[in-house]
Amino acid sequence: MTTLAPSTTWRITQPDVSELREPLLELWRRNLPDASPSRFKWLYESGRAEALLLGEPQVVGSAGLLRRRFAIAGEVVSGGAAIDLNVDESQRSVGPALTLARALIRMAEQGGLACLYGLPIQRAAAVLKRSGYRQIGVVSNWTKLLRSEFKLRGVLRSRFAARLAAPFVDMALRLKSSHRPLPADVVVASPAAFDERFDRLWNSAANRFGVLGERSADYLTWRFSQCPDLKYEIFTLARHGVLLGYVVWYRSADSVCIADMLAEKDSTDLLLSEFTRLARRERADAIRLSCFGSPEFYRQVEAAGFSRRQDSYPVLVRSSAVSDDWYLTMADHDTDV
Repeated sequence: MTTLAPSTTWRITQPDVSELREPLLELWRRNLPDASPSRFKWLYESGRAEALLLGEPQVVGSAGLLRRRFAIAGEVVSGGAAIDLNVDESQRSVGPALTLARALIRMAEQGGLACLYGLPIQRAAAVLKRSGYRQIGVVSNWTKLLRSEFKLRGVLRSRFAARLAAPFVDMALRLKSSHRPLPADVVVASPAAFDERFDRLWNSAANRFGVLGERSADYLTWRFSQCPDLKYEIFTLARHGVLLGYVVWYRSADSVCIADMLAEKDSTDLLLSEFTRLARRERADAIRLSCFGSPEFYRQVEAAGFSRRQDSYPVLVRSSAVSDDWYLTMADHDTDV
């Protein structure tokens, strides 16, 4: 166990994994009840993340650091995400949480990390801002409606009327949704695993964004294929064996949800068009997407028939990167719930 520089009030420790498990799981049971015990193995026993504990001998809070690589203006550097900030209800003045957030920053700086980011709930966002993060925007939630009956039920007086009207509205939705013809040399597939083609796409895309989190086959395998909480599927477009783009997705109730997507510069519209065909075959009512991107990317999403919802949550960064042109999806989260 490593002891970090203490505050005047609180003792902060960085236990090794064997000492961390029980106190952290107990904190999760009290403060993060949606976090499953299997998530501990996935995050911390895998070596992807480290945690700080606040208080000794009585542990009252924790914060985590998920280490990962980033491409900043095409140069690959080490960075991290601030995760799992939580403090017992009896200690929820600003001080304890702020102490943890600042200790996490010191740990990142001592480890030579070039950037930190957080995707917190509003209460935690205020703490991160006070510790030195700045907000560069919000993660936006988008929906593309494919089947209208469930929406019409909230407008029309009866289920029968909604069922009668739905085919006509659905036809209008299809006509409104533009579909690029699939070129003869482009292959649509649903591979079972991430392979070296994803490495090449990540390397190619690194030069197109100000800041892009790692999308290598190794990272995507950990984030999605080994994730304990959800079952993800992979959808790809390729030409002559080279990936043009991919979507990682899952089913949620009656919707298909895009957890991550990445495409060559001129292939985003084709990727979304073909993925819409898949979603219709899945008989999904809608496609949902959460992301933070450039105005150009948002224009492409809107052109594909998506509408932005009102709900959102902040993107906070602590970085020397000049650009605020970050691209973030659920691939950049540490949780699926």
